[in-house]
Amino acid sequence: MEEQDVLIRAKCGDKQALSTLIENNYKTLNGFIIKLTGDIYLSEDLLQETLMKAIINIKSYRGESKFSTWLIKIALNIYRNNYKRQKKIKFDELNEKSYISTGSEIEDKIQAKMQVEEVLKELQSLSYEKRVTFILKHYYGYSLEEISNIMGCAEGTVKSRLHNTAKGLKNIFKLKEGAIYERE
Repeated sequence: MEEQDVLIRAKCGDKQALSTLIENNYKTLNGFIIKLTGDIYLSEDLLQETLMKAIINIKSYRGESKFSTWLIKIALNIYRNNYKRQKKIKFDELNEKSYISTGSEIEDKIQAKMQVEEVLKELQSLSYEKRVTFILKHYYGYSLEEISNIMGCAEGTVKSRLHNTAKGLKNIFKLKEGAIYERE
């Protein structure tokens, strides 16, 4: 069944359809919130609040964007209004997935995971706007137009934030790489 049909049924009060919508979008929403907050415990609270608000307000969903986009927008609003200033736990404390492989695959996967964690740590030092824009584009593949709708800003602003964030991260990692080579 297509998402649009499920949405119509959910808006009419079909609890099974609503449950299906939540299940289909849970993993994406949860991953986004973890990346946004950098705090596994805060992300659980924010996820619960987001889902509750979505369930309560399902009838107000207008269908102007994907359902997952609507959920992310709800999460961003709750985060911006309630949690943005709370202390964050370092990404070292996140225990997302363990890798089960053999040989050089383990080393490759560990290296890739370490690189992702390093980027996520650096993202936490950025402004809210730059961090969210970067996560939506590079982790979830949202278009510039979709990001501008979610963030409530012009596409040019989104492009600028992405460019400045990428440039800043590149410089940070060049500096870190240089420091590693100097120590060796």
